[in-house]
Amino acid sequence: MNLRSMRLGPSPISLFLGILALAAGLAGPALAETTEIRFFIPGASEERNQKLLGEIVAGFQEKNPDITVKVEGVGWDEAFQKLSTDFIAGRAADVAYIGTRNVAEFSMMGAIQPVDGLVDAETLGRIPEPVRVAAQFGGKQMAVPMAFSTQALYYRTDLIPTPPRTWDELAATAKAVTEKNPGMYGYATAAAAHVTLVSQFLNFVYQNGGEAFDSSGETKINSPQAVGALQFYVDLFQKDKVVPNPLELNREQHPPLFAQGKIAMMVSGPWGKAIMGLDPDNKTAPYAVAPLPCGKVCKGELVSDSLAISAKSEHPEAAGKFVAYLLQPEIHAKWDATSGLVPLLAEEEQLDTFKTPFWQTFIAMKANGFAQPTPRAWQPFEKILVEAVQSAILGKATPQEALDAAAEKIRKARIEPRA
Repeated sequence: MNLRSMRLGPSPISLFLGILALAAGLAGPALAETTEIRFFIPGASEERNQKLLGEIVAGFQEKNPDITVKVEGVGWDEAFQKLSTDFIAGRAADVAYIGTRNVAEFSMMGAIQPVDGLVDAETLGRIPEPVRVAAQFGGKQMAVPMAFSTQALYYRTDLIPTPPRTWDELAATAKAVTEKNPGMYGYATAAAAHVTLVSQFLNFVYQNGGEAFDSSGETKINSPQAVGALQFYVDLFQKDKVVPNPLELNREQHPPLFAQGKIAMMVSGPWGKAIMGLDPDNKTAPYAVAPLPCGKVCKGELVSDSLAISAKSEHPEAAGKFVAYLLQPEIHAKWDATSGLVPLLAEEEQLDTFKTPFWQTFIAMKANGFAQPTPRAWQPFEKILVEAVQSAILGKATPQEALDAAAEKIRKARIEPRA
């Protein structure tokens, strides 16, 4: 074979490239790359949550085969610290389930980013305005409310034929029950150092026409309305003697007392039923729920948790798609029904699950709801209010003195929600 005839055939390199091309053709088109996002949610390892989250994630990935979701989380008591640490270290999950009360704090840290443009307007528009606004900061929607609840008055139907509708009726009914039933208190309040003290106290503040902060972000916690609310709160224990020592209790300890026949009325969300493990028509402690008694106005706190997108997320668009998916009515209905939460979206209210008298009472409270305040830092705010309420209950300060001191501490700590 001469050199000329060798040059006439294909070169070894050409043959190799041809084989590669043929192999690629036989293998078909290359598989598309998938984007992985991380979803942090407290309680993810709980058995009920594992099943629910598994179904939801599988459904999302079926509709979005180019995105995979990795669920992770810790216990509820560890969640805030874990999130704070991860945000500071720049290793936070793409989507984080946070308390709405922490939105301002995480926003100021630069830990989360606005969801406008990442989550479509239709999805955001489904959320009731008072709840949606609570997840805003600096005029921007910084998170998307996901879990939501109202509160109602639980009362013993065998002892209280007609539930109280006003503060005066509440006090009178509690007195009557306490006097007629030795060993039982007519009502219960909370003043232990716990987040639920803030919820219980603020219900009375807003019912009396007050507020924690005004529209400009200035604290109004020592307004005449707030002082009047604290005086009523104190009187139930000190003067009327119709509640067990509130300093020893937080709100989540009330349901067992109710089930044991130690109290006849309490304020709780729908989770109170689950804590008791009793249906309304039980023989041990038959009960019903009613709207919260009104002061000058009829109000009740709207508490929510929200979904936030990390400012460090490398896949914010994919994260936004996942958040929007979780807020689809059929998906969110499954979430609320399984978790025992008040339906957030109007479309959910039509489901048979939520048409019982029990659920309808909590749903009706949405109309008179006020959003939980969002100071710049929740933990200092909570501590300040706990100290104020406790000092008034112990008689160390008058309600006016206690709340004047609280307002001054809030200002000095610079935690008013001024954008």
